[in-house]
Amino acid sequence: MNKYCILFFIIFNFAFKAQVSVSSWTNSYMQINNYNGNTNPDSYTVTFAGNGIFNVSHWRLSARLQQNIVSENGQYTIPGNKVSFQPVSTTGQATPGPIPSMAQIGAVSNVFLQENVEAFLVPQSNAAIYNNPSSPNGYYSLSLKYAITLMGGAYLGTYPAWTRFNATVEFTAYDQYNNVIGRIPHTFQFHIATLSGTPPVTQEMSMILDSNASNGTLVFDSMQDYSNGNSITYSNGLKVNTNTNFQVKVRSVQSNMTSTLGYTLPVSAIRVRLQPLSQGNQTIYPVTLSTTSQILAKGNATQSTSYNYDLIYYSVAQDPNLINAKPGEYSTTLQYEITPQ
Repeated sequence: MNKYCILFFIIFNFAFKAQVSVSSWTNSYMQINNYNGNTNPDSYTVTFAGNGIFNVSHWRLSARLQQNIVSENGQYTIPGNKVSFQPVSTTGQATPGPIPSMAQIGAVSNVFLQENVEAFLVPQSNAAIYNNPSSPNGYYSLSLKYAITLMGGAYLGTYPAWTRFNATVEFTAYDQYNNVIGRIPHTFQFHIATLSGTPPVTQEMSMILDSNASNGTLVFDSMQDYSNGNSITYSNGLKVNTNTNFQVKVRSVQSNMTSTLGYTLPVSAIRVRLQPLSQGNQTIYPVTLSTTSQILAKGNATQSTSYNYDLIYYSVAQDPNLINAKPGEYSTTLQYEITPQ
C-alpha cells in the first residue's frame, strides 16, 4: 500500500535579536514526464550565516504557498497538497563544529503545502544556530538543502501536454521568540510534458486547515474561564477528502507551552476535539494534548464528497495548571496528520 501522510502545524501565538542573516536559492524548474510525478533533489537551499558569537536556539523554518498553483494560461490548477518538500542534507561551518544534520535539527521528513497556511519544515530545531569563535568575527554558516516533489497520480492526465504551472512559496525563518530572522519568496515551475505509462490507481488524501484556524488562540480573562473551563471553536476549521479509510491525528511538538517571559505551562492543559458537520461513517476522539500523536477522528472514504469539522480547543474546569499559571501569552506548535487506516 502506498502509505503517506499530510502534516500541518498550528502555532498558538503569545528579545533576542540574532546577528544572523538568511539567504536562499532555488533550482526551480521541474518537468513531469509520467504519471509517477517527479522529484527535484536539489530544489531549495536556505543558508543561515553570521560573524561573531551568537546562540539562536529553537529556531523554526516554514513554507507558505502564497496562492493557488495556476497554469500560465489561467485555465488549470494543481492542488497545493500535491507539492511537498523533503530534507536532503546540511553543510556549513561553525566553531565549535560540526554542523548538525537534518536529523539532529529535527527537520520533518515530508511536508505538504497548503494555500496561505504555514507548513513547518523545521517546527522547532533541536540544534541551535551557535557560534563561539576565538576571533571576534569568526564566520558561521548553516545551509539546509531540500528536494521538492510533485505527487504522481491520475490527476496529471487532466492537464494538456506542455502546460506550465508556477507555485510561489514564501519561506520564513523565526528565532525562539517568534521574531522573523528572514522571509524570502521563491517561484517553482512545474512543466507537464507528454505523459508516459498509464494512470495509476492511487490513494488520494487531502486535509485542509482553514486559514482562520491556523493560529489558534484560547483566552482566559475572567474567573469564570478558570472555574468552568473555556473553549474556542473554529467553524469549518478542518476538511478531509480521501478515497480510502483515514485517521486524523494531532500532537504538540513541545511538551510545554512557553511564555515570552520564559514561564512554562504543560500542554496537557489544552484539549482538542472535532465536531463533525458532515454525514458519514466516522468516529471522534477528544484528545488531551501531549507530544504523542493521538487519533482525533477515524472515517471511511469520502469519495466525491468531503468531511467537514468544527475545530475546538478547550480547557477543563478548575485546572490547577491554569489557575496557578503566571500571567502571559503561552505558545506551542501543533502537528496535524492524516494517514490511511
